[in-house]
Amino acid sequence: MFFLGLAVWLVSLPVLATTQVATQIYDIDYGTGNEEILVLLNSGQVAKVPHEKSEILDQLKQKSTTKQQSYNFTLDENRNIVAIDEVHFPEVVENLPPEISMNTSSNKSNYIPTTIESMAKAKEYFKEARLNPKESQCFNRAMVWTYEWWKNHSLKSNKILIYFTRTYIRRHNFEWWFHIAPYVHVMHEGKVVERAMDRKYSSGPRAFRQWTDIFMKQDQECPVITKFSDYADYPYTGECYLQRTHMYTYQPADLQGYEAWSTTKDTFNMFEVKGAYLEAFDETIAK
Repeated sequence: MFFLGLAVWLVSLPVLATTQVATQIYDIDYGTGNEEILVLLNSGQVAKVPHEKSEILDQLKQKSTTKQQSYNFTLDENRNIVAIDEVHFPEVVENLPPEISMNTSSNKSNYIPTTIESMAKAKEYFKEARLNPKESQCFNRAMVWTYEWWKNHSLKSNKILIYFTRTYIRRHNFEWWFHIAPYVHVMHEGKVVERAMDRKYSSGPRAFRQWTDIFMKQDQECPVITKFSDYADYPYTGECYLQRTHMYTYQPADLQGYEAWSTTKDTFNMFEVKGAYLEAFDETIAK
């Protein structure tokens, strides 16, 4: 299993038909024959390298051994990597004040999500989720939405991840290897149901299958997994997977950490929350 580094700060800027993304490398898929090389980034994006680009390929081989190092990837309009430069973010983690400490994990989770009283109320919360016309990272939007529901309504929501397999990515030239959104429990017609709350891509709360159909190219069911390794260890099997988690989860790196060390977050990590506001909504918050 490859280990995910924590990408706490991401920047995406359009520059003369190119995009610059500052993040880390999750994995590199070299394919077979003349297939393009896929570079799975911790931002969730899938970049590419044609085999004839020997200079970029040589750089990747050297840099992929350091999972914790962040790089600035310059991508062309087809998501091909045209340049790689090292990025050094400010050393702020060690000096964080107590309220934004990075140490937010415990051995067991006693997390109990809120059950929303009705679908009408769930739709009200959905409409409160802020939008920004700029492109942003899904995990940053999801963090802001869940944080604001909790802060404004004491709503303890959840998050749902969809992972796309290498098979699916290659077949459809798909640009992501994962996507994350909030989901909630709702009392509806006498029973509790789960509804994805992805305001970026839907017009209201959606059942999981309705939500996954937004991203899947054909009529495919995404099996639900309970461990990140169920996806990471079988990256070519099937088309997609779903994984549930609580609202404090930021990225797949958290889920791998929960599995590896039997720990889980039990509060919002304010370092991540502040970064999410800045990247997704260009907003600086005090708390």
